[in-house]
Amino acid sequence: MKDLFQYGNRREDEWEILPWISDPRPPFKIWVRPEQIAPFFLIPHHPYAISLLLRISDGFRAEEFRRLGLTGCSKDWERLARGVIREFEENNSGEELFHFDSDEDVFCVYSQYIDDLMMLAKMIRAACADETTMGMYLNMSEAAEP
Repeated sequence: MKDLFQYGNRREDEWEILPWISDPRPPFKIWVRPEQIAPFFLIPHHPYAISLLLRISDGFRAEEFRRLGLTGCSKDWERLARGVIREFEENNSGEELFHFDSDEDVFCVYSQYIDDLMMLAKMIRAACADETTMGMYLNMSEAAEP
């Protein structure tokens, strides 16, 4: 397992240059309260990006995943998040705003679009409200795959 601050982080020269952001980029503010997205949490990679993480060992919604025929591993979380992202992109006209850096221990989605990722964090947390909602987003992700 990597150090938590390594997930979703890149070398400085690997980040996309965002033309509307001046250099040096001012500090960003995390406006999502931890209790709004718990047990997910955010790791800032100032000045470039932010990561949303979940420790798989916490077993969050593992029982719901099992009832849906899955295990609740990082790949399952990525699949759920892709369904949420699909809806997010349809409603916000954004494409390829989010990237994944998960492994067997930690689910991670990250972005340079900091406000969008904080909004996505709340959406992913809401998508976990119940088994039916989770199933809907898992199916949306599956339908999008070639």
